[in-house]
Amino acid sequence: MEHKLACALASVRSKPLTHAMPDEAMATHPNRLLWLGVILALVVGLPFLNKPFHIDDTVVLAVAKQITRDPLRPLSADINWFGDPRSLFQETTNPPFVSYFLAPVVAGFGYSEAPLHLAMLVFLIILGVAMASLSRRFAGGSPWPVLFVMLSPAVVVSTNVMRDVPLAALSAAAAALFVAGVDRRRWPLALAGGLVAGLAILTKYSGVVLVPALMLYALLQRRSRYALWPLVALVVLGLWCLQNLLVHGRLHLTYLMAERRGEIAFQDRFYATWVTLGACLFLLPALVAAFARRAGAGLLACAAIAAGFALYGARLHLQGPVGWQYGLWAITGAALAFLLIVPGLAAARRLFTRDDGDAADSFFLAAWLIGVLGFSIFFVMFQAVRHVIPALVPAALLAIRVMPRIRWLSVVLGVLLALQALVAFAVAAADYEYADTYRAFAREAQRRLARPGHEVWFVGHWGWQRYALSAGFTQAASRGPRPRPGSLFIVPERVDKGSQPEGLALKQIEEKTCRGRIPIHTMDGSVGASFYSVVGRAMPYVFTRERTLETFRVFRVGAKDECRMTNDEFGLP
Repeated sequence: MEHKLACALASVRSKPLTHAMPDEAMATHPNRLLWLGVILALVVGLPFLNKPFHIDDTVVLAVAKQITRDPLRPLSADINWFGDPRSLFQETTNPPFVSYFLAPVVAGFGYSEAPLHLAMLVFLIILGVAMASLSRRFAGGSPWPVLFVMLSPAVVVSTNVMRDVPLAALSAAAAALFVAGVDRRRWPLALAGGLVAGLAILTKYSGVVLVPALMLYALLQRRSRYALWPLVALVVLGLWCLQNLLVHGRLHLTYLMAERRGEIAFQDRFYATWVTLGACLFLLPALVAAFARRAGAGLLACAAIAAGFALYGARLHLQGPVGWQYGLWAITGAALAFLLIVPGLAAARRLFTRDDGDAADSFFLAAWLIGVLGFSIFFVMFQAVRHVIPALVPAALLAIRVMPRIRWLSVVLGVLLALQALVAFAVAAADYEYADTYRAFAREAQRRLARPGHEVWFVGHWGWQRYALSAGFTQAASRGPRPRPGSLFIVPERVDKGSQPEGLALKQIEEKTCRGRIPIHTMDGSVGASFYSVVGRAMPYVFTRERTLETFRVFRVGAKDECRMTNDEFGLP
């Protein structure tokens, strides 16, 4: 399927673009752009084939394991994610397409990192090829959109087995196929775009924003009959909803909307969006230079005002000053979004006066970008880098569209790309280092602490849960079996732990602090780093001198008459 998809994407014909910066070599040899996408996917994916399972990887793999047992009931197994076992239907917030994709690998290789990450490399390749196709169509064949998306910290760090890069890849592929179908009046390609959009929705529900965006594209091209093909994606979603009703008696999507567990305040999601966008796409200086050359002083002044309001609003909402790193990303993200969205929407006025293909394309990309960002602000429970990854596709295309063909501007883009790539791989290495603390300690504890007849219990999830379970340890629950006297109890300090049993008699016997070598943190509340959940003063990554990654404490469970420790005293909520 992936080979056929790549061949179809490669067939997309480009339209001439009068004002973007095309690349002559790429335009003369269009296959070079496709190969660039493939090579970038390998450059991003291959160094992290052995990356430890991290954050929500554990849930994706749990669903995949259940699929190997019962393919028709992917969410019917239980998982202890927040303190007590509950069904995956209640705990996971996304549909199971990626888990279906990984299920054969799990069945054949178990929980082995390299084979699973090698399978996920397919989505990076799809993203690279789809970006090349979209760049040929919307950016004059320029390599810059491909480079800036594939080498974004959001993509490079997210080389996990989670659903976020797959969503971006399938969304970009669906758009490329559908656009080719509309432009060439080939309904099979438009149908293929609708089907791939359906797979995007079955990857994450937020993929649904692509449906109205594709319908809008058909209408803007004056080919209204093709506007029906994106609705095929909703048919795919409907089949998933039918499975929910038959197996669980209710819709998974409506259950999530009713529960809204752990929802963060709107202001947190709003300001975190600009912080995240600014930290993941380093295109603002080039945009400023482009608009300054094109006499866009008024637009630049408005962008500066928008950036100032973003910083002021964030400080007001957070009730205090913010650090320079937070301020930098908030300002750059808000200004970047303004300079991309406002000109794109302003292009719509030309559509009412004349048939303007460039205006229609810019308006389509702006609407697509607004859809992704709007969904993450208004409908997602909390903001995170992974929720913004699909927005990078239209954002990069829009940015390159507005830039004139000037040699010195290419130099600026090259410098910005080098800086972005350097940051991306440095942050990815730091995230790898942090994730590896859980894998390494689980294996060390299995070797040193596990003995026949002696139980080892633990708390916490994320990747730590996967490795602790693989080591044969037992996960504690707030209302489940309790550790017997003499058992060992392992408590990581920073991993999310959920609710746990009260009143255990514990005596600490060991403590190990894991320190990193890279002065960057991706998940550390003490310095405000939270790549996978950007709330409050948190940022996707933080440059810091703090080198502590995690602290593991090992306790021995005592008898009832021994000194008891409360949850607060041994680091539990």
